[in-house]
Order: sequence, then C-alpha cells, then structure tokens
Amino acid sequence: MLSGILTLVLSGCIRESLEGCPLDTLLRFTYKPRGSAADLFGERVQRVRLCVYRPDGSIEHMQTLEKSELDRLQGVEMYLPQGNYTVVLWANASDAQTKLGGFSEGETIRNLSASHPHAETSASIPTLDRLLFAVTPLTVSEHETGDHTVNFSPGTIRVSLHLDGVSVQPVVHITGMESALRPVFDETSGTWRLQSVSRNKTFQPAVAYDVTNRHANATTDIPRFKADTPGMVEIIDPTTGNHIVPPISLAGLIARYHIPMEEDIEVTIPIEITFTNGHAKITIRNWENQNVKPGGV
Repeated sequence: MLSGILTLVLSGCIRESLEGCPLDTLLRFTYKPRGSAADLFGERVQRVRLCVYRPDGSIEHMQTLEKSELDRLQGVEMYLPQGNYTVVLWANASDAQTKLGGFSEGETIRNLSASHPHAETSASIPTLDRLLFAVTPLTVSEHETGDHTVNFSPGTIRVSLHLDGVSVQPVVHITGMESALRPVFDETSGTWRLQSVSRNKTFQPAVAYDVTNRHANATTDIPRFKADTPGMVEIIDPTTGNHIVPPISLAGLIARYHIPMEEDIEVTIPIEITFTNGHAKITIRNWENQNVKPGGV
C-alpha cells in the first residue's frame, strides 16, 4: 500500500478526511473450482487482463498482468478515484488465440465478449485459450475496505484426444460448437454469467503424430457447452477424406461416463481411441470404469 500513500502525499491529498481523494485498492486472486480443495490459480493462470468500468459502462482503467507479476503478487494494486465500479477479469487470454470485446478504448461493458481472432472469418478455428473469468463489484471509498478477494470460474471445456495404433496422422474436427463467450448480467440474481454464443463452429486442433509408435494427440479448449450439446468429434483420414471411426457424440460420452457439467466445475474430456486388429475401442481415458472427475492439466 506504500505506493498509494506516496501518491496521496505527492498529490497533496492529505487531510483529516479522504473524501474525494483517489485510494489504493488491492484485489487478491483465487481459482478454486468445485471439487478442488486447493487454490489452483498459480498452476492454471499465466496471464490476467482486467478492465474497470464506471457505472455508465465506460472504461476507467485497463491493465494486463503477466506471469512474472502474478508470481510476485497473486493479485493487483490499483489507484482509483472514489466511486462505484465493475471489474471484469479474464485469465489466460493470449493475443494469438483470444480476442476480447469491451477491452479497447471507446468500447464499453456492453461490448464484453471473448472469441478467437479469426472466428468471424474462418470456417474452423484451432482452439481458444483455457479461459477463466471473474467479475466483481468494487466500491472505492474511505469508508470501505481496500482489500478484496476475487475467485475465477472456468470459461472453457478442454477436449483432448489420444489415439493409439492409428496408421496415419489424422485430421480432427469437433463440429456444432459455439465459438465465443459473452458475459451477461442476470438482473434476477444480481450476478454475471457466461453465455456461449456463435453456434455451429468447427474446432480443428493441431494433431501431434508419432509415426514410429503410431500415436496421435490433439487438445482444444472450447467455450463451455451443456450436456445435450450437438457437438460431434470427427477423426478423418486426410488421404481419403473418410472417417477413421464413426463420428463421436460428445453428449453421448457425457451421459455414458456421468461427466459433471455444472458451471463452477473445471471439465476435461479425455477421449482415448485404441486401434487393434481392425477394431477401435473408444473410452474416456483413465476413467473407463468410474465417474469422470473435474480437473486435468
């Protein structure tokens, strides 16, 4: 808080009452999805971008915190004029894979969104970042505490594929998905929620292929979807254009393996396909005979 005190001194804002003076505010960050006893923030988060909005929705302050800064302080200190604000935060939004709406000069809180930079111009996109999201109301006042805690929530679902015994480097399509996230304020509950929007997009993640061991891996992060998603996983032979296995229903996997899909749970769906003697066995990796647990690296 020393920086805030020095600023007050330098600005001449020293008096018996701090009414009207800008004040130092500390936001502490946590990430504790349901099912996790520990704070996963340090493990999961590489970057935080935040925007402070005034009551009329215009931008008061923007800031980007890189991993080195977050390792020193798992949070942020801001020096803000007294008043009421809404602070919106995205974790892990890189410039290459996530375009944030509402985070540029001239935009407002009504422009909030997160999507791939090429989502509007390309028929398919490789992946989003593994996004986390948080919103907190903030009152800066001499009568309010200047220390606040903000807990992030998962904004995406990770789908990974592990193929053993596959004879070619496949192309992976995950069809029928939403490609963007839009934060929406719920007037009834007084809280912010993420909505997945822009339907019928195809995700085409990069595929790593080990030709010697005939092993392929692909991972993509997709805006959160519901248990009844129409999404299909297609694994295609690039030499023929044919499906190597019939399209796999994500909704079918969710139902079969009892995958929990509540909004406050971090979800990873690890699909394993093993090819032996002309047959393909499709399972949820490591959890074939038990419920899938939230989490995953």
